[in-house]
Amino acid sequence: MPSVIKIPEELAHELDRLAGAEHKPRAAYVVDVLWRDVRRNKQREALKLSAGAWHPADHPELAQGGAAYVEQFRSEPDERFDNTIREQDR
Repeated sequence: MPSVIKIPEELAHELDRLAGAEHKPRAAYVVDVLWRDVRRNKQREALKLSAGAWHPADHPELAQGGAAYVEQFRSEPDERFDNTIREQDR
């Protein structure tokens, strides 16, 4: 939908400079920036709504931290995964 938004001249020059660095017209660059900000704000809203949903007691496997759990998980033999796949195919 076409819209007209008045912006300060200095901001217009900065937008032109940044858009040019990405080889985009100003309007396309501004739309990208606005969408990025909308997504960021939606994520913040979701994080606020989900606050308190995670309880460490429900996830003892993460007591040493997520990175340690992933490292342990990755170091396990592939046999475990093969068995899981076989069970799903039944």
